[in-house]
Amino acid sequence: MRRQFTMPKKISATVLFTCLLFGLVSWLLLFAQTDQLAKQAIDDKGFSSLAQLHEAILTPLLSNDTISQQVSLQRATEDERVISASLMDIEGQLIAQSASSLLKITETKTFKQTIEFQNTQAGIISVEVNSQPIMAQYHRIFINWLLLWLAFTVLCTYGCYRFVDQITARIERLSERLPGKTEPLADEISALETKIQPLLSTSGDSSLAPNNKYFYSLVSGNIKNNQRLLAQLNRDNLDQLLEKLDYCILRTLQLYGGERIEGTEDSFCFAIRSTHCSKQHLLVCLMAVYSLQQLVEQLSKKSGIELEINWIISSDDIGTTPQFWYEQSIIALKKQNMALASHVQEGLIVLHCSQFSIDELSSIARFQSYDKDQFILEGFSESRLQVLRQQLGYLIGICLD
Repeated sequence: MRRQFTMPKKISATVLFTCLLFGLVSWLLLFAQTDQLAKQAIDDKGFSSLAQLHEAILTPLLSNDTISQQVSLQRATEDERVISASLMDIEGQLIAQSASSLLKITETKTFKQTIEFQNTQAGIISVEVNSQPIMAQYHRIFINWLLLWLAFTVLCTYGCYRFVDQITARIERLSERLPGKTEPLADEISALETKIQPLLSTSGDSSLAPNNKYFYSLVSGNIKNNQRLLAQLNRDNLDQLLEKLDYCILRTLQLYGGERIEGTEDSFCFAIRSTHCSKQHLLVCLMAVYSLQQLVEQLSKKSGIELEINWIISSDDIGTTPQFWYEQSIIALKKQNMALASHVQEGLIVLHCSQFSIDELSSIARFQSYDKDQFILEGFSESRLQVLRQQLGYLIGICLD
């Protein structure tokens, strides 16, 4: 079902409004310019006719040759734009006149000039110019432009409507093929964006593009006293402890945007991914591990059961497809973490990173060098610790209270 105001109508209306606005502004400018040019042309015609008549009638006027005077006046009116020519004495009394046989014309302009000979006024001549042909000549330019603008506006509006209508028809066909319910939104693009948004989401396996690579950081929490816990606790108490630990991990991952990865009997794993390797990504991983470490310590105190855990973070670029390659890459990171965790003291957070040196990593936290490309987290800046305390308080409130 098509909407009342579809994209073709809205965009075509925008184009039409733009053309109308352009036409209005240009019409004002063009009309003023042509009107000025037309008036200038009338003045030029009047003054040039006066000059010619002055030259032709001067001699007959001085010799008092009335016949030649009349002939000069008649020659002036032979131009269809000059409808009358008159000769008057210095007092303004009409001496001779020649008028065109045209019908009565309403738009005329009269030009007068004094005839002087040796600094003495000999008479006055005047011509009356028909301004209608001159005005019509210049206004014809304006009318031609108006017709051209009208044709351009109609063609642009219609062409835009047809072009956008074809595009929106293709968008609608594409939208109908996508999963989801079609909602009557503002326009077709909004409806398509609504349906395609779930497909563009970065969460979940369904959003992974073929052959797309991400920078994964795998975190392994290795329980060093797992054998003692198995001996000290009965099965129910151990299950309750592990369930509480799983819940703490889950809530921490929700806060920092990680995903749980299958671990082993004496370790648990989770991963945080990014589109590329960056110190900001490593900082998020370190903050997540630090928060979880502090949360586990609070869990140990509250339950009265000591959990001796070390934390290993390893990173690599991993392709998400095919699935086999992805799983093999995760397994390789797990083995790397297990090998490192076997000789790392409990309570330590070790970052295995070959992309940055310890000096470069000093901008996000304080580290102590442990081995080649391996660094022990010593702490964060005071401002960062304040943020972590707030987040830890939130996690304790929902996990342990």
